[in-house]
Amino acid sequence: MSLKYNYKKTIRLFLYGVAVLVMIILLVGVLNLVFLFVGTFAYINMDTNYIYGGTVMEALTLTENGYVLSEEMEQEFAEQNQWAMLLDETGQVIWSIRKPEELKEIYTQSDIARMTRYYLNGYPVQLRVWEDRIMVVGLQKDAVWKYNLEFPIAWMEFIKRIWWYYFLINFTWIVVLAFFFTRRYTRKREQARIEWISGVSHDIRTPLSVVMGYADTLEHDEELSAETRQQAAMIRHQSVVMKELIADLNLTSQLEYSMQTPRREKVRPAEVIRNIAAEFLNDSLPEQLEIDAQIAPGAEGVCVKADRQLFMRIFRNLINNSLKHSGQEDIVKIQISMWQEKGKCRIRYADNGVGYSEEILRGLCSRKKDTSGNAIHGLQIVKKIILAHGGKIRFGNCEEGGSYCLMEIRRERG
Repeated sequence: MSLKYNYKKTIRLFLYGVAVLVMIILLVGVLNLVFLFVGTFAYINMDTNYIYGGTVMEALTLTENGYVLSEEMEQEFAEQNQWAMLLDETGQVIWSIRKPEELKEIYTQSDIARMTRYYLNGYPVQLRVWEDRIMVVGLQKDAVWKYNLEFPIAWMEFIKRIWWYYFLINFTWIVVLAFFFTRRYTRKREQARIEWISGVSHDIRTPLSVVMGYADTLEHDEELSAETRQQAAMIRHQSVVMKELIADLNLTSQLEYSMQTPRREKVRPAEVIRNIAAEFLNDSLPEQLEIDAQIAPGAEGVCVKADRQLFMRIFRNLINNSLKHSGQEDIVKIQISMWQEKGKCRIRYADNGVGYSEEILRGLCSRKKDTSGNAIHGLQIVKKIILAHGGKIRFGNCEEGGSYCLMEIRRERG
């Protein structure tokens, strides 16, 4: 498998995973902002107008008979369901309103210290010092959550130094996990697609073979008219084309998703080129096809590590494409040159056709799937086979006319 090809696929998969991760983070961020907004809105609309010690002191008046609270404040205490008491310098309760009966009438310094930070017998309280007296204002139990937090300065300085690394490590783990799960999901989806295509192709092959068999029988039936036999021949020919397209579909999907593992063996490209050329020349008329195979001196014995069947498929597809789409009315001339250079086996395939259009060249150079159309579907397979063997390939048009395909694959030493 091509390291460079797999590297590019891995990069694309990684970027896809990162994009999914970023979208998830943005979505979660938006949802959290909405949640925060709703929470803030709910808090603002809650009745949190508590009575505080300073307000009580302002409404409290010292008279000859003791402290007297204004009627408005008394009514507010009733509405808010709160209570209050005033302690003198000895901790004695010298005034109170709505004070729960379970509370004491005198408090020590330790009692006052505890209620300053926490609760008084489970009642949330707030204290306000008033000269030598202390105003204690409380709420009912479970009305307010109250807790004091404190941290050492040294620990806060440590947090300020490491928070960036903490964030970076967490973000890295998130990216790695997102990539891992995205890749697993993608592989499962690719496997499902391959199995679906393979299953459909298998189901089509059986009835197609029946059609081909009946069409061949009708084509050679002497009792039928020439027109009927010609129609049967056309059916058989189109069935063969469909069979080839199904095989191409399977191979394309397997190569696209790295499901086709090349069976590596030593292959002599010169031998394959000559065998394929002889195969096509024997099946064609002399005035239809001409193939010139030029093997450079020293390249005759060059071997490559490749799947022989796939390597033969390369030249079959190239020649078939020239015969079908070259646009040449006269004889189709094909030249296949092979030489070795810097440890690489280089093969140049060229024909005398009309060349590739700009749209076709863009399709062959594009990374997108199925951008070239059915006209050069076989060339896409050629490209995928070369890439699957770790090679390089380039398509173009010759200056003197026609098109070419330049392939490069690492030669096998020894």
